[in-house]
Amino acid sequence: MSELLSQNPNLKPNASVDRFMQSSEMGANLGSEFLQNTGVATGVNAIDVDPVNRVTAPGFADMFEKFIKGVDRKKKVAASEVQDLILGKSDNIHEAMVKVQEAGVAFNLMIQVRNKLVDSYKELMRMQV
Repeated sequence: MSELLSQNPNLKPNASVDRFMQSSEMGANLGSEFLQNTGVATGVNAIDVDPVNRVTAPGFADMFEKFIKGVDRKKKVAASEVQDLILGKSDNIHEAMVKVQEAGVAFNLMIQVRNKLVDSYKELMRMQV
């Protein structure tokens, strides 16, 4: 576990685990063994991370926004290919049809992802706390 903590500077030891180990009967017996195995000292953060150096991962909203923009871009490329074909700027029917099919598949995938998200949200709202 200490290896995982040292690999990711954003992770810090769990203070609630330390409190549990100190306060509970089971924790008093296992606490020293747990802390020795993980290499974490009680009450001391093994990793001090400067907020400036912290690495942030993109959130779900950013990822979904990029996905939607990608689908929109495919749709625009397909429309452009079809328009070029109609205006006579291109004679590559095969490429235009492939682009239209790619856009259609991407759009259907986006709709299915949206449906799964809505179903998940509804399921969460039905849960009783």
